[in-house]
Amino acid sequence: MQPRFAHRSRCLALAALLATAGSAAPSAASSIDPRALLLGDEASPDAGKGGDAAPSAPAAPAAARFGAKDSLRLDVEGDWSGDLVGTDLWQGRVGVAWFFVDDFEVALYGSAGYASEPGGTGAGIFGGDLQFRWHLLAADTWSVFVGGGCGLLGSSSPVPAGGTNFNFTPSAGVGVTFDVWEGTRAYVSARWYHVSNAGTSSSNPGFNGLGLWAGLSFAL
Repeated sequence: MQPRFAHRSRCLALAALLATAGSAAPSAASSIDPRALLLGDEASPDAGKGGDAAPSAPAAPAAARFGAKDSLRLDVEGDWSGDLVGTDLWQGRVGVAWFFVDDFEVALYGSAGYASEPGGTGAGIFGGDLQFRWHLLAADTWSVFVGGGCGLLGSSSPVPAGGTNFNFTPSAGVGVTFDVWEGTRAYVSARWYHVSNAGTSSSNPGFNGLGLWAGLSFAL
């Protein structure tokens, strides 16, 4: 008798719920599972499995912070270097930087530009250089760095005047970076910049100037 009584009790409960469904919100009525009421613990095997709800999309990976180990950057920059005797070098550079440890980077650049010299003479210049930078003060949105490096410079006529068409270009300086938008930083730097053939020719006048660099660094 007990199973029959239990079944009758479930039927009465279902009838009472259906009688009051007219005054309930449609969404509430639709959430009632009659099979669960009638079958009790023997509910549909699909119950509790989340229905047809679509799985949530995986979260996008967070962008690596600036200066994180193994991160790569694309640098686009321009610079000017001048001495006190009227020689000015203007160059554009494009390079790729790699942070081999946190806040230490090495960058390889290609460059092209123009050198103007006293007397109105000038020359096209081109080359490449390797730079190392340490961001010794690194916050979430800015950093202060020191750096240095060396490169090779070719020219269409001797630079400086009386020198050679092929020279070495050591440099060293300090600078700052700061966020401009997500994944992109601007940077400015002041550097000592030297041009000479390192004694590979009997004529080696050399160039020592103050350089100002500015550019954008894009996360890769």
